[in-house]
Amino acid sequence: MAVSDCFVSVVAPLHNDSDIIAAFIEEISGVVKRNYAHYEIVLVDDGSTDDTAAKVCELLGQYECIRLIRLSRRFGYETAILAGLESVIGDFVAVMMPDSDPPELVPSIIETARRGAGIVTGVRSSREGESLLMRMGAALFYWYCNRVLKMSIPRNSTYYRVLTRQVVNAIIRIKDRLRSLRIYAAYVGFPNATFDYEPMSRRGAARNRTLLESVRLAVGTVVANSTHPLRVVSVMGIVISGLNGLYAGYVLLARFFADEIAAGWAGLSLQSAAMFFFLFLALAVLCEYVGRILGESGDRPLYYVLEEKKSSVLLDEDARKNVVTESV
Repeated sequence: MAVSDCFVSVVAPLHNDSDIIAAFIEEISGVVKRNYAHYEIVLVDDGSTDDTAAKVCELLGQYECIRLIRLSRRFGYETAILAGLESVIGDFVAVMMPDSDPPELVPSIIETARRGAGIVTGVRSSREGESLLMRMGAALFYWYCNRVLKMSIPRNSTYYRVLTRQVVNAIIRIKDRLRSLRIYAAYVGFPNATFDYEPMSRRGAARNRTLLESVRLAVGTVVANSTHPLRVVSVMGIVISGLNGLYAGYVLLARFFADEIAAGWAGLSLQSAAMFFFLFLALAVLCEYVGRILGESGDRPLYYVLEEKKSSVLLDEDARKNVVTESV
């Protein structure tokens, strides 16, 4: 018997998850069905190359309130999650990874959101299984984001979270090319809370990012959401151009007041100083303009939907096939 009449949506991005999708759907469907009268499970296939989509299509005939959104190619988990957020209609939206996030925590997380937290973020209890270099890199990333960029991102935060409808509406208005759900959750500024949990592994071995993938994600996250690196380079360019200006003054003084200098030294040194002065000054100006362009560019769609499918199982209460009657 359902204990709540609020509408709950679950968004889960998929990529080559055919080996675990059946278990995940069984667990999450059972959890939301026991606790909520109205719910939907939105699975976003992020360009899987295995039979993930086929497996989900088979399960659509066994479980109710499930929708499958297939993207035309792989756009990345962040974009896949966005596609799900733009499609859901729930009062509360749970975002979770099917291979590592335990479904049984969803009711308690949603209850925290109902008590006033617009964003409830999952935090990993530990980073066991990762190399020392990965742990050090993660610590440096969170320190930089929180202390330098002033973005309040919980350390070791994951994709697992619950968002209220108000927060979802705010996030889907952001159309940046490089996306980061963790950054956006901090950026929109709604009340937030965290919960600690230990990620599970449906495969027996966690599907962790490589060091190179983590570096690319970190760099992309910072570059897409802050012009601070450009400002640092810009300031360095101004400082170095100033030093070259001082050196040019030194060359002129040496030319007129030194007793002996090597033939051609003054001219070559002055030429080099002037060249580097204008080079670094131009670099500083370009950095500022690139920073502005970064925030304004990008009008192409963030993703393309190949197809959408929904459950064919009828709901007992109202004989509806799903929470929506038309694919968008």
